[in-house]
Amino acid sequence: MSASTTRGATPTEEEARTHCAGCRQRDRRIRELEERVAALEQKLAERERAEHRQAGPFRRRNHVAHPKKPGRPNGHKPEHRPLPQHIDRIVDVPIDVCPDCQVPLVNKVMHTQYQTDLPPVTPIVTQFNVHAGICPCCGKYRQGHHPQQISDAVGAAGNQIGPVILTMAAELKHRLGVAYGKICDFFETYLDISICPATLCRAEQRLAELARPTYELLIDALRRCGVVHADETGWRISRLNAWLWVFSSQTVTVYAIRTSRGHEVPEEILGDFDGVLIVDGLATYDALDYFKGRCVGHILRRSRELAEVCDDTDRQYVEQLIALLQEGLDLAERRDTLTRVGYQRRVQEIENRFDLWLDFHGRHPSPALERLARHLGDHRYQWLLFLYDETIPATNNHAERMLRPAVIMRKLGGCNKTLRGALVHSILSSLMVSCRQMGRRFLELAKQLWYGMVPQAIPMEPQPDG
Repeated sequence: MSASTTRGATPTEEEARTHCAGCRQRDRRIRELEERVAALEQKLAERERAEHRQAGPFRRRNHVAHPKKPGRPNGHKPEHRPLPQHIDRIVDVPIDVCPDCQVPLVNKVMHTQYQTDLPPVTPIVTQFNVHAGICPCCGKYRQGHHPQQISDAVGAAGNQIGPVILTMAAELKHRLGVAYGKICDFFETYLDISICPATLCRAEQRLAELARPTYELLIDALRRCGVVHADETGWRISRLNAWLWVFSSQTVTVYAIRTSRGHEVPEEILGDFDGVLIVDGLATYDALDYFKGRCVGHILRRSRELAEVCDDTDRQYVEQLIALLQEGLDLAERRDTLTRVGYQRRVQEIENRFDLWLDFHGRHPSPALERLARHLGDHRYQWLLFLYDETIPATNNHAERMLRPAVIMRKLGGCNKTLRGALVHSILSSLMVSCRQMGRRFLELAKQLWYGMVPQAIPMEPQPDG
């Protein structure tokens, strides 16, 4: 064998060092890429788990180095408390000399200050002298009844709590989420009234039974609304998993606690609804035959989270989608500043770009981007409805705001212990929130129910402005 052949078969020392250095560099690069892929897969898994979490974590996902101070944004003028309509007493606060120098003041002026406070709260105790007797004709026992009585109980049960206190306690519990024990402590501290928590629990059960026909009227009014938002959150009935549903328009809100998260719950509440139902991406709503609008806010949030963990190729597709949807939202806000023809042309441009994005995504997508694109394509004509009808909102934020008090109550009060308690909460919270939306006081409605002493269907209409 020749020397040249031997040299060609056996690498020199320099070639060996070069070859080993290249292998080490290649192996190091492979390890770096594997670590990066593992980190990205972990972030993606966390994002996917967060999407299915009923209540968000207490920690902040993105730490803000310099958070904004609480208060109004820059440019907002401060709002002053309106002046009182009447004055109950006037107190003169004179000053003639300087407290330090004991020298008479000069250029004296007088300022006006108002202070609104409560007088000492003293409960009003009413004694009803209830006359009773037996009819000699039919032999039945009869007793008198005053319109302001909320119960005919006498004897050992003759010491009753009035409708204002019971209604206040019910609203503190079911609208503001205050626990029974704290309500009783508040009444004893500020009103000098001692109440047992069980008394409040039984009273609200009576009130819910009286209000049940009114609750049915509220559901009927909801079915006649043009736009209804729907959402749900996890709930508990003792050890049983359940869901609290909300169906809300601008004037009516209905809560319903069910052990199902299926499509039969919206069908039960909405019935023959012929308006627009605004929903999020839950697959439950896909089985409904209602005309639906989808929440763009959920897609924007999902897309921004996906853009943080995907590679550069997929990120440009996601950023195109974010820019497209944001442009649609901006266009809807500038609807009144454009001509009718110009606005329609811009809407058509956005529609065409949306179709192009859906057609283009399938060339080299990641699994997460493929799922997002498939979800958008399955509900293609439900995302941009807000561009055609200004009464249709772009997001489901209204339903989420209606759910927020329930989420806080779930953290503080632990949901419900019984099915009856869940029904009571559904009825009373629906009437309280709807009264607030209509500009009415729930106390006035509750008084009608208490004084009637029988279940009533009381029509509820929005309070006229002014």
